[in-house]
Amino acid sequence: MGSSESSLSYDSTWEEDEDDSSSNTERSTMDSKEEIYPKAQAKNLEERKKLQFRYKYMFSEAAQDMQNYRHRYQTSSSNYQNSPEEMLNLKFYRNQIKFMPNGLYIDDLLRNWKDHYDILEENHNYIQWLFPLRELGKNSYASPLHEDEIEMMKKDADVKKRLCEAYKLMLNFYGIQLLDEISGKVGQAENWQERYKNLDSHTHNNLRITRILKCLGEMGYEKFQAPLVRFFLEEILCNGNLPRVKTSALDYFMFTVKNKKERQKLVHFAYMNYKPQHEFVWGPVEKLQIYQPHSGEKSFNNDSFSYYSAENNEISENEPNKRNETLSIVRRTMRFISMPFLYFF
Repeated sequence: MGSSESSLSYDSTWEEDEDDSSSNTERSTMDSKEEIYPKAQAKNLEERKKLQFRYKYMFSEAAQDMQNYRHRYQTSSSNYQNSPEEMLNLKFYRNQIKFMPNGLYIDDLLRNWKDHYDILEENHNYIQWLFPLRELGKNSYASPLHEDEIEMMKKDADVKKRLCEAYKLMLNFYGIQLLDEISGKVGQAENWQERYKNLDSHTHNNLRITRILKCLGEMGYEKFQAPLVRFFLEEILCNGNLPRVKTSALDYFMFTVKNKKERQKLVHFAYMNYKPQHEFVWGPVEKLQIYQPHSGEKSFNNDSFSYYSAENNEISENEPNKRNETLSIVRRTMRFISMPFLYFF
């Protein structure tokens, strides 16, 4: 975590005057956040320590990393390894070169590695090629994305199709399935229990998921971000699954979402379901306690167990959770059983 002594904060999720799609950086001082964090100016050491804990996320390295990503890495110097003209990520996604080192063409990877979970788990060379970012990773053969390269990839229908297939490949690896390519709605795969065990026991996949979410935001699939994050939050905070994914989901997954309104709803959902609630540090409590969705939108709440769709900024009502359906059937059955005996004559 970054130094809590710093006066710089790195999260403007609740700043009303800023659009995350703008080219302006989020980086700002505590003074500029007085309205959002009204008690941010501590009067004594004891109060200062309490406030440093209460608002510690906004000063953390995680928040800084997410801010840097959402604002196109403006606070970083260019770190593109190779000449932008090479555009290795574009060539890979056009099936013109193999990923390196010791790799495959993308079409072969997507076709041959499906359901080969051991390969997907143990091979660490492919992930930066499959989900490239504008930042360096551990694979020195992979190249960070260049802005011109991103625009060319987003305009190429075949590239976009392969990226969607790559997303579905990795979702399946994690025990999740993409239910709707239009809305981004996701749900549990049939083998979710087995795959959840693997995900929870191999925490390097938390980094992979963060990379996937970032890549979706870079490559024109922002609509896929919020549904996947909402799914993880529900599984972790409501259903008690994936405890070793919890920190990454709160520190990183939530704040990859570029759409600020969607991000606010996700943070509010996390706040409402986090236990103990008084230890929630990923947003200003004063704001979260009075938060209301924007006009025409629905808010997440404790009783909302439908899989989330970002389409139209609302929770999908067309895919009710099986647990709710089962509960409804049980209740109707119990009412029927408890009816007076004379009703049967």
